[in-house]
Amino acid sequence: MKAKKEIKNAAGAMETGWFKRGYGGSFARTVEVWTFAISFIFRWLKVKKLSKGDPKIYSEAQTEVADILRDKALELGPTFIKLGQLLSTRIDILPKEYIKSLELLQDKVPGFSGELAVSIIEKQLGKPIEELYDTFDRNPLAAASLGQVHRATLNGKELVVKIQRQGLKELFDMDLKNIKVLAVLLDKFDPKSDGAQRDWISIYDESAKLLYREIDYRAEALNAIRFKDNFADQPWIKVPEVLLNMTTTSVITMEYVPGIKINDIKKIEEAGIDRQLLAKRSAESYLTQICRHGFFHCDPHPGNLACDDKEGGRLIYYDFGMMDELKTEVKTGLVNLIFGIYENDPKEVCNALEEIEVLKKGVDRFSVEKICRVFLSEFTGTVQAKDSKWTSQLSKEEQKEIRRRRRVQLGADLFSVGSDVPFKFPPTFTFVFRAFTSLDGIGKGLDPKYDLTRLAQPYLKELVDLKDGSALVSAAKGIGKKIGLRPLDIKNTVMSPRKVAYLEEVVTKLEQGDLKLRVRVLESERQFKRMEISQTNFATAAVAATFLNMAVILSVIAPSTPQAKLAVKVAYGLAGIFGIQVPVGFMKLKKFDKKFEGLSL
Repeated sequence: MKAKKEIKNAAGAMETGWFKRGYGGSFARTVEVWTFAISFIFRWLKVKKLSKGDPKIYSEAQTEVADILRDKALELGPTFIKLGQLLSTRIDILPKEYIKSLELLQDKVPGFSGELAVSIIEKQLGKPIEELYDTFDRNPLAAASLGQVHRATLNGKELVVKIQRQGLKELFDMDLKNIKVLAVLLDKFDPKSDGAQRDWISIYDESAKLLYREIDYRAEALNAIRFKDNFADQPWIKVPEVLLNMTTTSVITMEYVPGIKINDIKKIEEAGIDRQLLAKRSAESYLTQICRHGFFHCDPHPGNLACDDKEGGRLIYYDFGMMDELKTEVKTGLVNLIFGIYENDPKEVCNALEEIEVLKKGVDRFSVEKICRVFLSEFTGTVQAKDSKWTSQLSKEEQKEIRRRRRVQLGADLFSVGSDVPFKFPPTFTFVFRAFTSLDGIGKGLDPKYDLTRLAQPYLKELVDLKDGSALVSAAKGIGKKIGLRPLDIKNTVMSPRKVAYLEEVVTKLEQGDLKLRVRVLESERQFKRMEISQTNFATAAVAATFLNMAVILSVIAPSTPQAKLAVKVAYGLAGIFGIQVPVGFMKLKKFDKKFEGLSL
């Protein structure tokens, strides 16, 4: 009750604050965001010290900090509210106090007045509210970061009308300027030590595109219609019907479909809905979106996903503003990736990763395939064994031992991958991973034993018809692969004499010295890299010492003129700038040595 009252009191101030921030300066916005971030970190660290004391006091302190975080997210606007919505699903990451507080961001964001909502509708649709609907409830049914929903009726049908908040574009313009600066910095300073080359600017561009698309309700209506058509033959998925003739860029009218929030466990159990079935269906529905349709919901948090007791537990999707689409070749690659994993074929997995543009073309795949082979073997062994556990289900000691064995087995290959940076991070997958993160949190809330991989297994077997057009063709190709009667096998048989002759020619050239072999020595690469870091540290220290000496000499022998004093200050300043980098460089060297010690090299 207290939290709801606080949110209600914040409504008017929030609307005014969002509007002012949208037309304010980017510097002031940046200062506001980072000032709060730093102060919040200090608050969090202070509360963390209480964790070893009285649990009740610690819980109360965590609730207080979580409420501060929630209220500031509301104050900062849509970008930060959406971040809070995502975090509110991560019951396996955040403490329950944070979850409880941030859950209020999902559909209890402060609304604006009914009079303002009516004026926006009348302006957008060009008629008085009485002529548009038989009845219109001026009290909002729910409010979200981008708009709010009101109930209405027309010709005996129950409807909902979603009205967009004012000034959102200006606020997005402001926030995205700051986020773009962060993307540029990440592109420069991301060490990419995990072997992945993330294009942060492309990720930013994709995010900005989707955010601006989300405030176009006409586009949202068309997305909802397309999504509904995709699941027309699936009775356990419900999408509200949209009235296109009563929809504009800022107002959308659709069918009223009430439901139970997907994370409201108490009401789900009272309705007699099977929680395990609901968790399974949430995974299946999303795999269908990704693998079959290639058109998927980017924001399936509990405010946009509900259920009811029809069809044994029907999923209800809301809010189709953030949708994205996979290219045909990427969708095909994803299906091939799933089959490669299912068939335990590391080469096929790497081919699929190239298709979806995660693995660069033309890179040395030897180490990548070896690492892939090890992890596929572990995966297959876990799936086939009845009583086996996934790594995440093991104790910390067992997990630590598994990581140690992997480092011993794959140390050189992990170094090779980390050095070559063969992986890319396509921006579209940002939203795929974000959606799966939300669904993972929802699934674990519904079923403590929820595991996406296990739930998806039967479903993935049904995808056989996607690879070659039909299950029969795929089965025939599978048999042909096992007995060696594929067109590729026949071709290899016919071409064998030529290949033997080619090998003989290569060996002859080697004997004559016409060919040279290039050998990659990882130990040498490691030493050269270490030498490079050491030399950089030495050069930085030398430059810092030079500027320091210059400053001391100038301060002693230079005349007391303004120019001389300025030169001394500049020399001291440059000495300080380069001097700070010296300990940073030594820390980098220590981290480098520790990394290779961990890889058993």
